[in-house]
Amino acid sequence: MSDTPIPNAPTSKPPSSRPGFTEFYREHFRAEHQHPANVSLHVLGVLASAVWLVWTINSPLPWLALAYPVVHAAPGLAGHRLFERNAAVGDVRVLRRDFPMAWFVLGNHVLVLDLMLRGLRRIQRTLRG
Repeated sequence: MSDTPIPNAPTSKPPSSRPGFTEFYREHFRAEHQHPANVSLHVLGVLASAVWLVWTINSPLPWLALAYPVVHAAPGLAGHRLFERNAAVGDVRVLRRDFPMAWFVLGNHVLVLDLMLRGLRRIQRTLRG
């Protein structure tokens, strides 16, 4: 891993100078989620974890809901490892401390929502002619 900075890569900032979630999502999160296969794996993780959570809560084994973080994160981490490597961040993304961990989880859900809304807008334009 070289010491040269990577464009659009997040930097470690003191907590007082960190951007808000919206700026984090637009400038940092989206910049690290450009490869279509990586984005697809993130969507898979979000949808699979939602199904997993509903299924486990309604199953006779509700303690399996504790696996939610693994079901949610594993496809996205694989996507970064296989398709969108970033030397500044490294392969062990779950150990990042430059932004709150909850922002990455929320960012995954906002990413899926953005894609769904973009698809709905495309359908609306098609139906309007």
